[in-house]
Amino acid sequence: MRIFGPTYPRLGRPRGRLRVAALAVLAATLALAACDSDDGRTPPAARVLTVYSSLPRSGVSASQAEAVAAGERLALADAHGRAAGRRVRLVELDSTARGGESWDPGAVEANARRAVRDRSAIAYLGELDFGGSAVSVPVTSAARLLQVSPADGLTSLTAVDPADPEAVPERYYPRGRRNFVRLVPTDAQQAEALISWARAGGARRIAVIRDDRLFGRALAGDVAAAARRQGVAVASAEEARRGASDYRALARDVAAAKPDAVVYTGFGGASADRTLIAIDRALAHPPVYGSSGLAAAPAGPRSVPAGDVLKAMGPASSYGERARGVLRRLRAQRGDPAAPEALLGYDAMELVLDALAAAGADAGERAAVTRAALRGGALSRPLANPDPAAGAEARTATFAAYRRAGGRLRFLGFRSAPGLPPRTP
Repeated sequence: MRIFGPTYPRLGRPRGRLRVAALAVLAATLALAACDSDDGRTPPAARVLTVYSSLPRSGVSASQAEAVAAGERLALADAHGRAAGRRVRLVELDSTARGGESWDPGAVEANARRAVRDRSAIAYLGELDFGGSAVSVPVTSAARLLQVSPADGLTSLTAVDPADPEAVPERYYPRGRRNFVRLVPTDAQQAEALISWARAGGARRIAVIRDDRLFGRALAGDVAAAARRQGVAVASAEEARRGASDYRALARDVAAAKPDAVVYTGFGGASADRTLIAIDRALAHPPVYGSSGLAAAPAGPRSVPAGDVLKAMGPASSYGERARGVLRRLRAQRGDPAAPEALLGYDAMELVLDALAAAGADAGERAAVTRAALRGGALSRPLANPDPAAGAEARTATFAAYRRAGGRLRFLGFRSAPGLPPRTP
């Protein structure tokens, strides 16, 4: 745990040890949320307000998380640690279990409960990875604590998932209190953009390949739903389990369906590389379209086929002067370049500070700050081009498009989900 701002005694970090599925934790969280919410009342105004940040400090998203955290710290420093006449501090918590490769449900739940029990807490920044907010939102919502996610695209947090009509936002808000803002489009919108891209490239029959993680499975469902809406047939849908000894049988099944393009919805890594190599050989170099999870993967062997992938963030050069200035200052502080995801961290903290300013004399009241953020327009000068609106959605559903080849990403421009205008840098 790291604390930035006024000095406080160092507190031990509560670590969730639960090794259960995310949905089981969600059910327990919903059942207990009311008991942990101070009966819905906001805490008395504090002289110093606390913003909690929950980010994965180990595993596949650790480097992205560090960039986001650096942006959060810089935004608070630029405000001189103050908003609405009050001092503001930042407390950083780890959302992974020790040695874990992704966010841990128990750790996320512990982080959220720690925040709501702190009577000085006024906002919670999290989660970073897909689906993590499903665990923390029921806790923060019950306590009327504003939650801002830099990058969790789980659709059902704010809208009905088109691939699963039973996945509705109401399940996450036990008292009907919306408190959640995200700074990226939903994964349903990412699916629409992927299918639109594949269709523009001539695809009419696709194979959808997912891994066995929550993100890969959920995005695969959204991709299939988007394909139906856009008139693209799903010829094959396969799950490539991590750590399998051989993916040749899966590749043969895919080839038998005769798709004219492959859409990979899972995370990258060794298993994904081996899956894509096997499919490339079986299908004689089909076009490959990949998710943001594949885009974020480290470089693999040279035999991995090239593919077109989407990310939430473009390269530094695609943003305005103010955003590039923030990245330059972070580079000077750190001694090495900061990933553009730092802009999401900066925006998340600035949104909280703007909401505090908008709440004015009520800046110490959680409900007032949440209302200010959800009214829309609380983030007056977004660096990463998010547009939080009423209903807590990013209106500009655009993604950075890249060609991934040889372990490198070459920026191709921005792509939008169908029916939405392209984003202008």
